[in-house]
Amino acid sequence: MSTAVNTTSAPAGESKIELRTPSGKRQLIDRSATAFVWLAGLLAIIPLLWILGTVAVKGAAPLVTAQPDYIKTCATKDGSKWVRVEQSQCGAEPASPLDYRYTESGKYVGVGEQIEGLSKGKEPTAVSTELRIGEPQGSSAGTAKEFSLQWWTSDEGQATQNSSAGGAKHAIIGTLLIGLITSLIAVPIAVLGAVWLVEYARATKAAKVVSFAIDILSGVPSIVAALFVFALVITIGGMDRSTFAASLALVLLMLPTVLRSTEEMLKLVPDSLREASYALGVPKWKTILKVVIPTCSSGILTGIVLGLARVMGETAPLLILVAFATGTNWSPLASNMGSLPTMINEDRRFAVGSTGEVRAWGAALTLVLLVMILNLIARGIARMGKIADK
Repeated sequence: MSTAVNTTSAPAGESKIELRTPSGKRQLIDRSATAFVWLAGLLAIIPLLWILGTVAVKGAAPLVTAQPDYIKTCATKDGSKWVRVEQSQCGAEPASPLDYRYTESGKYVGVGEQIEGLSKGKEPTAVSTELRIGEPQGSSAGTAKEFSLQWWTSDEGQATQNSSAGGAKHAIIGTLLIGLITSLIAVPIAVLGAVWLVEYARATKAAKVVSFAIDILSGVPSIVAALFVFALVITIGGMDRSTFAASLALVLLMLPTVLRSTEEMLKLVPDSLREASYALGVPKWKTILKVVIPTCSSGILTGIVLGLARVMGETAPLLILVAFATGTNWSPLASNMGSLPTMINEDRRFAVGSTGEVRAWGAALTLVLLVMILNLIARGIARMGKIADK
């Protein structure tokens, strides 16, 4: 709440300050403005927290796929019948506990799925010569409830709507590979363009035209950039749909973000540093390379990381320019490549409550975590730059 200040004369030549609380119409306006600011802040924060909470809760299910709450027993096939044997006669334990997770039908357990119990003496319906099956301890069902990294270390493969298998490794690798290709193309062009605008063409008509074009490009929808690359590279150039073509479309989206942030960082460098370098006889290009860019390098790196985080979640260029793959693919010229945005798009069509839908939420959580990590890296770079300045 704002207050009015009233200064009156004091006997010893000092000023006496009296604080008065506003009243009447002024007080009503101040309180209304305060309430409006609080309401606007809540309206901005609550939906964001709601989205993050939903993604965290629904997307955490694929990470809970480890040892369920049941004991392991063994069965061997004697002729046409399955016969249970003692645990000591099962032979060596498998290398991974995932090998002996089976439900009554022999289906693999995963994605936090409920496990139906096996009654004593009931024959399993699997067809292998030796089967390790699960039997709940004192109940008819158990729940897979321990943390596992399987979601991040396995591909989706041939997982279907009701299949509890399938991970996001291929999509994570594809997202990072596309981001790397995009950065290798966009970052040099953006940094050099910003250097030209600030150091060589400042306040010229050419710089104004380029700046206006960059402003327009920053507002272009991602699907328009994808269609432009499709027409130029595939229709006219004769190339096939590929990961590289999708990266070119993402370059158009990343370029204005990195260029603008780099331009602002270069403008913050004091002209006195440049003039001191020129006074020592250092050429302009070397002044830029040795003085200007190192001075604002942390800000430039922060803009690059934020620009990369911005394009990682783009979906339209990937849908138009490259096919989705359920396995890991390392080739930038391949016509199919898995990525987290397209994995979400593929699995969202499955029925609500199916394991296919759970995979979509798991991919969404993984994408949010990747973007969060990139933003933390950007904050760390900015903080290190401030420490170096001090």
